[in-house]
Amino acid sequence: MSGHRAPEPHYSLTIPSIHDDTTLNCRIYHPQAVSKPRAQYLEEATSWRTRGIIMAHPYAPMGGCYEDRVVGIVVEEFLALGYFVGTFNFRGAHGSKGRTSWSGRPELDDYTSFAGFFIHYLCHLHPFPAPDSNFPPDSSPASPQTPTRKRPELASTPTPPLEIHQPPAIVLGGYSYGSLILRHLPAILSLLNLFSAPADGCAASEILLRAHKLSDQSNLEWINIARDHLRQNSTTTAPRKKSHEPKSSLSVAMGGEETSPTVRRSSREIRRSIDRGGEAGGRSSGSLGRRMRSLSHLRRRNSTPPSGNPGARERRELGVVVPEVRYLLISPLMSPLSTMAATGLGHKFWNRAREAGPDVLVQHPALAVYGDRDGFTAANRVRQWIERLRNEPVSKFKAVEIENAGHFWHEHGVEGELREALKKWGAEINIPPPN
Repeated sequence: MSGHRAPEPHYSLTIPSIHDDTTLNCRIYHPQAVSKPRAQYLEEATSWRTRGIIMAHPYAPMGGCYEDRVVGIVVEEFLALGYFVGTFNFRGAHGSKGRTSWSGRPELDDYTSFAGFFIHYLCHLHPFPAPDSNFPPDSSPASPQTPTRKRPELASTPTPPLEIHQPPAIVLGGYSYGSLILRHLPAILSLLNLFSAPADGCAASEILLRAHKLSDQSNLEWINIARDHLRQNSTTTAPRKKSHEPKSSLSVAMGGEETSPTVRRSSREIRRSIDRGGEAGGRSSGSLGRRMRSLSHLRRRNSTPPSGNPGARERRELGVVVPEVRYLLISPLMSPLSTMAATGLGHKFWNRAREAGPDVLVQHPALAVYGDRDGFTAANRVRQWIERLRNEPVSKFKAVEIENAGHFWHEHGVEGELREALKKWGAEINIPPPN
């Protein structure tokens, strides 16, 4: 990959982890399709379905971060397929605060934090807007069902709004250690419920504010692209007016916090006092502290939604359209290494985290890509795990074994095979399931 230039992120940003407010570095990449007005991209626009992928990186103490080469391969291939792509650094990796834990539980919350942010960001996007779309102050552009007010200087034949009936599709992905954390994520409704009613100033609230702010910014950029295209194609002989509206810009850095420092400080002090109380009081107090910690998310423990299809009431409570979920695992870790890398994510904890029900990797379309020369996990162990998942009733799990590929995908020719496997599967899951 010498001389190769990685894609430029559209946003570089930070969010706090819901685990303990540790600051995490994150990136969002936009596919090229959404940078064009729909007049130039009509076929793509009229059939558009918002889709995205999150890719988590390998073990930070061994140099893993979102700059990882294999993570970059996933970014490139899915951008080419029209996906929005999100990457983030676990705590202790390449600029993110904190340090890698032994238990894996903080990293599980790190992934959950970014997944909550990324899903809310995607669900509030409105690509390919009409030039006469309205953007009221402090709000998202008008939805396709909302009437818009026409601007006099943009007078033209009204453009019918796009109507997007399908929910967003999102791939939750991980490579190596990232795939280990991924396998312990809660089901999608349980994950989204963590962000359904956050208290002011807590990490979950801060994450939602940032997601909405950046989605508003992206929506405004796309409206400006549509308006600029209309001006450029206008047949009027009048001199073109200069636009004072913000222009689209790449690699926007977002840091700091959305909430006032006073509110954020109060939220942190409450959480720290609960933590200290639990530590001082022994086992029972510790248990109480863990229960009270959920106050920062208010309803999340008492109203965990079921794992089936959400009804209208549950969608209203979650405050977001529930996406269709897929899973991607590259070079998945098996025991005993997986247990050593994250001692707190053992079998009992995993069952408790996801509650009752079948494995999410069976319930949803999922793909594992691995090499038969992986030095960290014996191929036979991976094959046995794959066979078990494939034999589950109504399993949607698939796997691709690549000959002579090691854990880091440096061997001759294996990168091309990895890319082909990702392209094929990514194109397959673009096709919506039959009704």
